[in-house]
Amino acid sequence: SGHLPCCAGGGAGFRAVPAATMQPMQPANEMEPMESRNCDHPQVAFFHLFFRSAALLTYMFCTWFSTSFVLVFIICILLLAFDFWTVKNVSGRLLVGLRWWNEIMPDGSSEWRFESADMSQRRVNSLDSSIFWGGLLVAPALWALFALGALLRLNLEWLLIVVVALTLNGANVIGYLRCRKDAGNKLQGLVAQAGMSTLLKNVPFNAL
Repeated sequence: SGHLPCCAGGGAGFRAVPAATMQPMQPANEMEPMESRNCDHPQVAFFHLFFRSAALLTYMFCTWFSTSFVLVFIICILLLAFDFWTVKNVSGRLLVGLRWWNEIMPDGSSEWRFESADMSQRRVNSLDSSIFWGGLLVAPALWALFALGALLRLNLEWLLIVVVALTLNGANVIGYLRCRKDAGNKLQGLVAQAGMSTLLKNVPFNAL
């Protein structure tokens, strides 16, 4: 008892190996690399948060380093512009597989355009998605608080920066929320179409 037969290499016989020396097999899920907990695009996630965080920090602490409102205004607007372009054209496409743009029609009207990645061929990383949506929604909420503070202090100069920030951040929020809704509708349509095709294949021809 306590010994299990084990085939000895290079011979036809068997030798006993103490059961205590045998290592238990690890579950498969413990042996798999935990890749899903890491960012697939760490550089993109960094810049997704960097420009908007830098704009917020500049707005909050700029008076510690400069008394020139013009200088602070220029720095904030540049950071907000870089953030708008990065979120709209880079981080949304790579982190969550979504893209939106506004197209000017020949008659002068504008039309929203949405594009989403094929989820059957691409897996969206959960951490990338959390970073994207968290950064997208938290920043405009903070700018809204700053707008309230500027209004209460009747500080119209600083309110101008906040209005620009809310306009640029709000455009991305609206664009991506509508894009996600459009992608969900397309996915539901594909699922319904696939289910209908499967149902028709299983129906006998003589029953039609």
